[in-house]
Amino acid sequence: MLRFGGQTNEWEQLYHKIYETKEDLQNLVGQYWHQFSGPDTWYFWFNVASVIIPLAILYIVIDKQRLFEICFYGYTAHVLWLNLDSTLSAGNFFVYPHSLTYLIPTGINITAVVFPITFMLIYQYCTNNRKNFYLYSIIGTIIFTYGFASFCLAVELVKMDKGMNVTYLFLIDTAVVFISFWFTKLFIWIKEKHLGQKAEK
Repeated sequence: MLRFGGQTNEWEQLYHKIYETKEDLQNLVGQYWHQFSGPDTWYFWFNVASVIIPLAILYIVIDKQRLFEICFYGYTAHVLWLNLDSTLSAGNFFVYPHSLTYLIPTGINITAVVFPITFMLIYQYCTNNRKNFYLYSIIGTIIFTYGFASFCLAVELVKMDKGMNVTYLFLIDTAVVFISFWFTKLFIWIKEKHLGQKAEK
C-alpha cells in the first residue's frame, strides 16, 4: 500500500468520515423529499409537468430535417448549465428545495428539459427565419430569468444565497446560450469542411 508521508491511518479515517457523512446526507435528502417534495405535494406534479409538457412541445414542433443540429445545440446548453448548476449547488449559491426526485441530480427538469428546449426552439426559429439569434435569445433569457425563475423563487422551487440573484442568473443564462450557439456553429463549420474535403476527393 502506498503511504503518503506516514499519514495512511489519518487518510483512511478522514475518508471513512466523508463516506459516512455522504451516506447520512443521502438518507436525509431522501427523508426530506418524501415528506416535502413527494407525489402528495404540488411541487412533485409541477416538476413532472415541467418535463412532460416541454418534451411534448419539442416533439411536435422540432424541425425533423435539422434534428441532429438542433439537439446538438440543446445538449450543449444542457451540459454547460448542468456543470455550472452542480458548482453553484455545491456552494449553496443556487439550490432546489423541491426536486423531481432525490435519486438523480437536483434541478434536472430545468437543466435538462425546460432551459435547453426553450432555447432550442428559439435557435430553430431564428435560423429557419433568418432572425437575429442574439436579440431573440436575450429576450428569451430575460423572460426565462425574470419571469420563470422569479416565479420559482416566489414559490420556493429554487433558493438563492451568498449574494446570488436573478441578474447574475440572467448573465449566466445568456453566456450559456451564446456559448452553445458558438459551439453549434463550430460543429456545422467542421461538418461542412469535412464534407467539402470528401467531395473534392
